[in-house]
Amino acid sequence: MRRVGAGVAVLKDEAILLIRRRDNSLWDVPGGGLESGETPEAAARRELAEETGLSVGVLRPLAVFQHPHTYPDGNRVDWETHFFTADDSGDEVKAGDDAREARWWLRKALPQNVSDATQHYFTMLGQFMPLSAED
Repeated sequence: MRRVGAGVAVLKDEAILLIRRRDNSLWDVPGGGLESGETPEAAARRELAEETGLSVGVLRPLAVFQHPHTYPDGNRVDWETHFFTADDSGDEVKAGDDAREARWWLRKALPQNVSDATQHYFTMLGQFMPLSAED
């Protein structure tokens, strides 16, 4: 089965907003699957609002990639994920929906308990948005 999804890395200075998922307790960027008739950008905005309470301005497309994901119940899904970045809006972050926790992480000290797809997000961020020289 193939699904299309979207994720958004919200950036503030040298930090990135991550959520801890309720289903597997792993840290991840806010995101999820497209609903019927939804564009990847609309899905990224909806998931961000549902999981963190944030709304953001411009979404910058960073990459589209294919990856498998196995859920805790053993269900395996092949995903096409549209990955965006956005700047912090300054709104208060609060975990909601399927997020157990939401918090800012310094990009130079990201958590290790992430999925392979999230590790790929981190790699893409580093390639396309290197950390500043003083870090």
